[in-house]
Amino acid sequence: MGAETGTVVWRSGKQLAAAVRAARERMGLTQAELARRARVGLKFLYELESGKDTLRADKALDVLDALALKLVVVPSAHSAAQPRASYDVAGKPSRQDDFIGMACATAGVSLRKVLAPDELVRALLTGKPTPGKHAHFVVLLEEAPAGLLQGLIAQVGAWSKPGQVEKNIRKIAGAIGVRLRSAEWPKTA
Repeated sequence: MGAETGTVVWRSGKQLAAAVRAARERMGLTQAELARRARVGLKFLYELESGKDTLRADKALDVLDALALKLVVVPSAHSAAQPRASYDVAGKPSRQDDFIGMACATAGVSLRKVLAPDELVRALLTGKPTPGKHAHFVVLLEEAPAGLLQGLIAQVGAWSKPGQVEKNIRKIAGAIGVRLRSAEWPKTA
């Protein structure tokens, strides 16, 4: 969950689990306390925070309400002219190249911590690098081939308005002090 925006793009139970757990911990609640507040069973809350994909929506909404969170459904930003990204953070096979996975591998190749796919996607959608992972973005922006960046922009761009990911990459580069290679930098369509 982005501390700056508080927005989570929910593609699997893992994203919802992380958002619920982070909100519960920020509020200083135990799982038992939150389960009581939300009027759900402790087992349900455990399964929710463990990333189980098949849960009752009414109970999940009760938990979100107890945490002062809300679920918002909006139209997808992709169009027929723009290929829909089929990346699944849970690691399920994609129908196309997995540029998000390749970018995460590139960004973390010489670093101890990994850059998780949801961290990369969140950063590209918000324009704010993940706290504590600035080195990953330096490596990605300075060392990744232009084709990888173009594929990454197209894949993540399916979840935003046209040109937004490119603008956000420029914002990230400025925030971490990276000069983008103008000759190789993907042009905004």
